[in-house]
Amino acid sequence: MRRLSLFLGLALLVGTAGCDSTDDGTDASVRVMTQNLYLGADLFLVAGETNPQMVPVRVAELYQTVQDSDPAARMAAIAAEIVRVGPDLVGLQEVSTYAVQMPGDNLPGLPGTPATDVTFDFLDLLMDALDDAGADYRVVSVSNNAVVELPATTNGQTFFDVRYQDADVVLAKEGVTTGATTEQSFRALLTQPVGGVPQTFTRGFQTVEATVDGLSFTFINTHLEVGGPAEPLQVLQASELLPVLGAITGPVIFVGDINSDANANGTSYQTLTVPLRDAFAAGSEPTCCQAADLRNAASQLQTRIDVVLSRGFTTTAEGEVVLDTPAERVGGLWPSDHAGVWAELEAVVM
Repeated sequence: MRRLSLFLGLALLVGTAGCDSTDDGTDASVRVMTQNLYLGADLFLVAGETNPQMVPVRVAELYQTVQDSDPAARMAAIAAEIVRVGPDLVGLQEVSTYAVQMPGDNLPGLPGTPATDVTFDFLDLLMDALDDAGADYRVVSVSNNAVVELPATTNGQTFFDVRYQDADVVLAKEGVTTGATTEQSFRALLTQPVGGVPQTFTRGFQTVEATVDGLSFTFINTHLEVGGPAEPLQVLQASELLPVLGAITGPVIFVGDINSDANANGTSYQTLTVPLRDAFAAGSEPTCCQAADLRNAASQLQTRIDVVLSRGFTTTAEGEVVLDTPAERVGGLWPSDHAGVWAELEAVVM
């Protein structure tokens, strides 16, 4: 029923945008997927703390929540879904790496040394799970984003450092030809004090030249800033993508977490859907967000902010919102606070 309702919406879209192959061309199809892996805890638990003395306590709480979220099991569940869907290209967001240092040396006024004892590398966990499943995917682009390192304590006496690295990643399936890639940070970035110390949260986008089924196109993956008070920055980031899209002459597939409600015509969504077509109809299933600890029994997804957009593709053959039902939880945990989205797009190759 979930997929059927989606297909009814797609049928309306296809009916208005349909274009069949001609004697001079052949149909080509490309299947893509977008998935926010979720960093494993609510970063704003720390970012919202105004008391510098409480920041290490909040960092320790956040890191414990990350551990409790069982990243290895979650990445295995997401890998299994990638295997089931079999997308040609995958855009991933919040591909997180955590490292610790004990004892810590990250103290006010002292630069300290970066923590290097990696405890969770989401990309390694995901790729290992794909390999274990016999799926042949390779990393074709990594966009390193925000890096934050802060002290943590569980007893107020001994301290350790926690280092968080955010990244966006593009994967390609065996048989997909890829060429030039770019990784670019946005100019408009959020700087927010954490315990009185300013922290800049870098975000960006990636482009990958790809060829599938004889069709060459540009694949774009991004993760825009959150909404609420930071929405003006999000809108500026979406606007920064317009000249990038304008400079691309061929077909485009755009995926990502845009943090702008696609069903309520959010501002950034409206900006991006001027040059691009949404693969799904308005009213499609929500994709965000589950509880921060991922332990809610019933789904709490309310908004659709994870999107597949395109230019130069004539129809959406099929698609689905995934990892959004309680049956898809692993060990009582949702694989991510976001659902995943995949779509198969069709074009005519001349």
